[in-house]
Amino acid sequence: SREIVKASRISGIEEDYSLAQFTGHLHVNVNLYDNYINIFEVKFASPLSEHGLLYYKYFLVDSMQINGRKTYKIRFHPKGTSTPVLDGEVNIDSASWALQSAHVKMLKGLNVNWIRHLVIENTNELVNDSVWFPKQDKLFADFTIVMSDSAKLVSFLGHRQIDYTHVRLNEPIPEEVLKLDNNVIISRDVLKNDEQYWDTVRPYELSMKEKQIYGMVDSVKNVPLYQNIYTVISTILGGYYDTKYVGIGPYYKLFSFNKLEGCRFQLGLRTTSDFSKKIRLFGHLAYGTKDRHFKGGGGLEYMFKDLPTSKLTLSFKHDVVQLGAGVNAFTEGNILSSILSRGNNDRLSLVNQGDISFEQEWRQGVSNTFAAQVRNIFSSRYVPFIRPDGKEMSSIQSLSFRLRTRLSKNEIIVRQTFDKFSLGSDYPIFTLDLSAGVKGIFKNDYEYYRLEGTVMWDIGFPPIGTSKFALSGGKIFGKVPYPLLKLHEGNATYFYDPYAFSCMNYYEFASDLWASLMYEHHFKGFFLGKIPLMKRLKWREVFIFKALIGTLEKKNNGSLEDTRAILLFPEGMSSVSKPYFEAGVGIENIFRILRVDAIWRLSHRHSVPGQKVQNFAVNFSINLNF
Repeated sequence: SREIVKASRISGIEEDYSLAQFTGHLHVNVNLYDNYINIFEVKFASPLSEHGLLYYKYFLVDSMQINGRKTYKIRFHPKGTSTPVLDGEVNIDSASWALQSAHVKMLKGLNVNWIRHLVIENTNELVNDSVWFPKQDKLFADFTIVMSDSAKLVSFLGHRQIDYTHVRLNEPIPEEVLKLDNNVIISRDVLKNDEQYWDTVRPYELSMKEKQIYGMVDSVKNVPLYQNIYTVISTILGGYYDTKYVGIGPYYKLFSFNKLEGCRFQLGLRTTSDFSKKIRLFGHLAYGTKDRHFKGGGGLEYMFKDLPTSKLTLSFKHDVVQLGAGVNAFTEGNILSSILSRGNNDRLSLVNQGDISFEQEWRQGVSNTFAAQVRNIFSSRYVPFIRPDGKEMSSIQSLSFRLRTRLSKNEIIVRQTFDKFSLGSDYPIFTLDLSAGVKGIFKNDYEYYRLEGTVMWDIGFPPIGTSKFALSGGKIFGKVPYPLLKLHEGNATYFYDPYAFSCMNYYEFASDLWASLMYEHHFKGFFLGKIPLMKRLKWREVFIFKALIGTLEKKNNGSLEDTRAILLFPEGMSSVSKPYFEAGVGIENIFRILRVDAIWRLSHRHSVPGQKVQNFAVNFSINLNF
């Protein structure tokens, strides 16, 4: 399928052409023939599902003539509400058993957030006396931000109607359409159309009420209360307080503290899209009261093209980093990581690092990133670089080149001026990284090759929830000091990181050949929804399992007594040739945003010198989901 957006009109929110891709058909495709209808991240069991008798009771209430064809009216009602279900009626053509029309709504009392009311109307028509094709789709949603179903509440109404006209069957598809790379084709000019244009292209004239909506929502933007709410929300979600040309932040890094720096103060700035839609400048300056040292960094991003992405990034920093941390945002320099630290956040390293990268998206779902990095990691009292002969190495330098390939299918991407965010895919997402270290440029640099691959896949298993897999593995070829090995991702905070091991410390395990599995299953209230009291709370169950195995060649194993490694390992760090496992259970959707997990360490449960093992961890996280 291809969707070519020729024009779009957006009122009330920022008129960003990237938002126009979500006003069409593909991103909210309500197809009642599917077994499960995915709307706002909720998978509703369809009344036409192959498994419909598990969820619904059906009643034949009438037979009638519609356009000269005998049609059956069938009403259906859900058997229970422990899973997302609908209620309503469908009209079925008696000769072809095709869906002629449907009127369905979401049942009250479901374990669904933010949506108070949802109605779907669907109409199909027979084209050329041969094919039933959509004629009109309507979707109405009433969103509320309060917990109780009260008449005195703040709500937002969403209404979308799609009309299908000029349907042509069995005609050759134009070559210029077939060769298009993206499922949704859109240009920046889609918003540049006047009212006269819209009057000529709409299949139906707007009603007086619909015409008044445009004026109403535009006037709301000038209300001070709306402007204040918008500023607060955008700052919380984006991290930056934006003026017209400069953003200040991120706010959660303005102040933090750790054992290496003491109290850390940081100020960061970046330009906004009003400054330029082609180039974004960014930088930060930080100071630690304990080490009395200024740090900082900066860089620029230049967009050659945004759809598909063609982007150059240059950056440099002189700052502290946590080697071996996961991709969690709550790592170094973050007030939340300081407050919610488990006490072992002292193993930070000062680095000088310069990066240059170029991302080229060849088509939707296929992209490469070409990158080069110069890095100088300094020894410290918390992370010393000690040779086997007992002498300390002041720093480790490296020059590396990297080629990253990312493959996905039918992935939904939110594109902003400089950033893009994945909303996931029904298919696996593959990434492959090839890196090479170059020797001979610096005093302490190394030649090595690194291969790493990852597969991420979210699989729905309605009605018992969704499983999320992240399987990764890699190999390092060559002799390198331990900061250049794979330092497995620990978590020293009480915040949950789905891509780190909750009960593992930093610098606990290292490998040059490894494989790991991160697995979560979200039951979406399948069990708790059947318990009367729990049903009212709308809590949802989560199961977690994570596994890791890795090995070290003797030339890289700095934990051996007769080691031939370049550096001795920090006290307590070793290989993970004996597999590491942890598992846990959690409750999410507490007050609709909070998640709490209890996680147990299943192997490597005994402490060793230099590493106090944590066999049980409680993690928290905040999630905004429907």
